[in-house]
Amino acid sequence: MLGTVAAYTGPDLPPGPFCGKTGECCRDRRDSCAHRILDTLCYCDEFCDFNRAHDDCCPDYLPVCRNQTVDPGFILQPCRHRGQLYMPGQKREDNCNTCECVHDERTKKTEWSCEQDTCLMSEDVVYGVNQPGLGWRAYSYPQFQGKKLKDGLSYKLGTLPLSAETQRMLPIEYESDTPMPDSFDARQRWPGYITPIVDQGWCGSDWAVSIASIASDRFGIMSNGAESLVLSPQTLLSCNRRHQRGCAGGNVDVAWNFAGEHGLVEEKCFPYTAKAERCPYQPHGDLIQDGCRPKDPRRTSRYKVGPPYRLLKEEDIMYDIRESGPVQAVMTVYQDFFHYRDGIYRRSRHGDSKLQGLHSVRIVGWGEDRQEKFWIVANSWGTEWGENGYFRIARGSNESGIESFVVSAFSDVTSAFLRSSGRRT
Repeated sequence: MLGTVAAYTGPDLPPGPFCGKTGECCRDRRDSCAHRILDTLCYCDEFCDFNRAHDDCCPDYLPVCRNQTVDPGFILQPCRHRGQLYMPGQKREDNCNTCECVHDERTKKTEWSCEQDTCLMSEDVVYGVNQPGLGWRAYSYPQFQGKKLKDGLSYKLGTLPLSAETQRMLPIEYESDTPMPDSFDARQRWPGYITPIVDQGWCGSDWAVSIASIASDRFGIMSNGAESLVLSPQTLLSCNRRHQRGCAGGNVDVAWNFAGEHGLVEEKCFPYTAKAERCPYQPHGDLIQDGCRPKDPRRTSRYKVGPPYRLLKEEDIMYDIRESGPVQAVMTVYQDFFHYRDGIYRRSRHGDSKLQGLHSVRIVGWGEDRQEKFWIVANSWGTEWGENGYFRIARGSNESGIESFVVSAFSDVTSAFLRSSGRRT
């Protein structure tokens, strides 16, 4: 290269010589060609060729090793961050955003160029929510650090917008004079039948996880334990591909219909991997053809559910849970919800209010705390989030849309199991 080039020199760099100290310039990177500079090393070898834009060559690499003229009047300053110096081309991470030290040839200035995405975790949200009076506490989860909010909304949720046809789903209304108790928890009413908390990972599969969990719960409850099992959300994620997007999201009505027509297999037969892997099963096969050994030899078909139905009123939701088990609810999630630690959640004014997404969850019960009503809800972000994987949310006020679309279905327990449990077909 001919002509004048910029040198990495200036008042923030110690005086040389570096390469000129030994007069040695290497073709391969060797310790003998490295020199201490600030808190790092600089090099005098061909890997630092100017044309390759390496940022760790010594300030006098060009004139000593390449015999190129350097304009002594031009100073290329480093970028600064928390007492550290960064040369142009070097990068650093700022929570979920990447910043690069950039030199502008037009202005002759060196400055940071940073992404401006909203991060999933925000100390400002935590501080704001944890002020007295809101009723719940926030926390910065390590597993969410360095993630963007837009990615959290895509891959920690997954429910696609509800179509007009879906929202017209046939509702069920109960005519019961039986008063509902102040509190109810399916985990206590049917111990051993309620599916454990699942971690969906970084895969937008909440629709699959919630449906598989609810179907599992209801198989155990309706069979009086004869078919107490954990069904595989991977069946939906991998095999229910028509009109679905796998880890990029799914339609709850399509998934319920698939569970009714084709059925699911047990988790141990098709373990969850948080990836839309190839489906190993034939569309209309059965458990024996699938190579899955049922818990009871009387069961040969996959585990299916009846037609999904919608619950419109708070009292109907409570009655259905108490009689038949947990239900699915679709809620709206904003940034502050990712920070939920404990308490009764109500959306705060803190965090990004423009970005939001739909999330399918499993309501397992309800209660009251100091005259404030709440739902008990199973999330699908693992047991290290929230109240051991669960959260409580205000009840009766449609907080975050939690009561706007509630749906469930009866599990297709075999007639033999129904007779043994005393239930009517």
